[in-house]
Amino acid sequence: MLYVLMVLAVLAGTVSVVAQRWSDQVARAKELQLLRVGDAIAKALAAYQASTPGVDKRFPPRLEDLVLDLRFGNPRHHLRELYPDPMTGRPDWQLLRDSRGGIVGVRSSSDRPTWRRVPQRMDFVDLPAATRVSQWVFTPRMFP
Repeated sequence: MLYVLMVLAVLAGTVSVVAQRWSDQVARAKELQLLRVGDAIAKALAAYQASTPGVDKRFPPRLEDLVLDLRFGNPRHHLRELYPDPMTGRPDWQLLRDSRGGIVGVRSSSDRPTWRRVPQRMDFVDLPAATRVSQWVFTPRMFP
């Protein structure tokens, strides 16, 4: 009986370690997906603004306008779909707006701690070092 209890204790400890590592891997994967999706949204915001006709370049008033831009004769698709926030699994992005109501960036509504604690340079956005994912603001990098 003592042998069975020892085996069960070792098994329980092993399962606990495996579960924690699996949980860490899932959290890292969600964070990586957040970086990819945030960069894609920043790219789409920059493309929307750049394609605005005339001199008065504007950002979109709604995220849905990135998926289907009807300002032209042929609809444009700056994003394939409206991606949910990978950290929450819902489309509950916090939107950052300019003075005219255009969306200039998004951030996660999750307050989970980050795994990456150094500045992140993506293709279309630069992120500062952060301790929480909600501190990363995905706004397009302005090119000279």
